[in-house]
Amino acid sequence: MLKRILILILLYIIAVSCNPTVIEENYNYSFKKVWWSDVIDGNQDGYAQFKRLNFNINIAEQVTRKIQARVYYKLKSSSSFTFYGVTQETEVIGNNTDNNLFYSIGSPNKELNRGYYDFSVEIYEANSSKLAVKTDSSKTALLNNAFEESNNDNSFTIKYSWSDIYDRNNNNYWRYATMNININNDKNLTKTVDVNIYYKKAESTTFTLLKSIDNYKVIGQTADTIKYVFGQPELKLTKGEYDFRIEVLRSDINTLVALKDQDDPLLNNIKFESVDDDSYYYSIQRVWWTYPVDLDADGFTQNRILNFDVDVDKDESRTLFAKIYVLHPDSTDYALYDSTANFIIKGTTALDKYSVGIGSSKTELDSSRYDILISIYDALAAKKKVEITTSGSTDTTLYKQKFESVKQDTTRHR
Repeated sequence: MLKRILILILLYIIAVSCNPTVIEENYNYSFKKVWWSDVIDGNQDGYAQFKRLNFNINIAEQVTRKIQARVYYKLKSSSSFTFYGVTQETEVIGNNTDNNLFYSIGSPNKELNRGYYDFSVEIYEANSSKLAVKTDSSKTALLNNAFEESNNDNSFTIKYSWSDIYDRNNNNYWRYATMNININNDKNLTKTVDVNIYYKKAESTTFTLLKSIDNYKVIGQTADTIKYVFGQPELKLTKGEYDFRIEVLRSDINTLVALKDQDDPLLNNIKFESVDDDSYYYSIQRVWWTYPVDLDADGFTQNRILNFDVDVDKDESRTLFAKIYVLHPDSTDYALYDSTANFIIKGTTALDKYSVGIGSSKTELDSSRYDILISIYDALAAKKKVEITTSGSTDTTLYKQKFESVKQDTTRHR
């Protein structure tokens, strides 16, 4: 019995030692600053349909943590707050470094009925229910504001889409794409607006103005599309993820009336890369012949195997196909002899050669000396074009190659 008790005690000690209690560190969080931006108040009555709530978070200790902000709201006359929304998990840096977060009040989030509202912001570390720091309208007057729904405001809307996307290497990073922007007015009024288009790297906090379109006429719900190509020719983007921002301001009063930016998935973390990153440079490293069949030993083969090794400048697998052409000495134009099945190459390895039968196993060639041309195509490219070629004019292995038909390849001495 004593032995059994000792075993149970030992097992308990082992279990406790393997599952130590996790002690949460207490870091000193603070709100350094709270402010509003991007106010949209179309009828200028002091009640916004949209505002962005920004807050700057500091941690005193020299640590890196992941946090989330929870935003609450209430009518000024109400006694209790209601949950409004939560930010994405964000990594913040300590040592009193500025860490800017934001949450949008209004579309695409919940729109608020006309009234005066108080707001509260709570900061939590990721995967923790322990409140790190909190601020509300009792601590800063900035956290009370007037809002109304967009259908009570003189609203402009921005519709947008991407088209003409070109991704040469099919890795979901675009070389270029066209942004299509259509601006409407919900009152079917004709208004003149200024449109600003911005971009930034996704990890950056600052947008760069790319293009301004002044005095653009919006006619109610009429389709009046603005098109802009990102990637070329004006803006060549290096490889990375990008956010975009579209601002619409009424020209007569220089006031923001519509906004779309990284809050929307179509403008958030869009992948682009440069022409060089989106390109592949192919080379035909070697061409050689094997398995000749020449029954009469006159140097003219009825068939043989054409082998070639294609390399690419990146250590990646690529799917290609080839077209083989022959040039008869009495002709001035190459004739298509064969179009191969797709085959895969990788980087500069020599183990990915491809072979094509020339002669009787495909289509017989009449007795003559032929120049051979090999054209390589990228099978996955949206636009099929020749990537690299080699022929008798550049490679003697393909120059004046002797072929004849099966009938012509008879044994001279029987």
